[in-house]
Amino acid sequence: MEYVDQAIAWLRDGFANINNPKGLLIALAAVLFIGSWRQWVPVALVATVIHIAIEVLAPVLSGGGGEVTLPPDLMQESFWTRALVLFLGYLIIIGIFFLIKSMLFRGGAKAAH
Repeated sequence: MEYVDQAIAWLRDGFANINNPKGLLIALAAVLFIGSWRQWVPVALVATVIHIAIEVLAPVLSGGGGEVTLPPDLMQESFWTRALVLFLGYLIIIGIFFLIKSMLFRGGAKAAH
């Protein structure tokens, strides 16, 4: 039961991390590229990589004089746990958005014929 509780906590944390403007915009952009449910997991993985890249490059892009470097905790468990939590969050949000997209466009295609 402890593993189930931990998995639910990771899903909850992932949803909370993605439920901000940056995460929602990345998820919405990702949904534009999904054509079927088979692409759901790979697109969520790419969205996670983009999220981490934006966090690392934000100081450089804002003109704050930052350097382009790898995340300092790349080889630590905390980084990979956070990456997993982000991935689970993107799975949830992208899945919901794609479900809505597929329901809307399926109904629109039937009405057009």
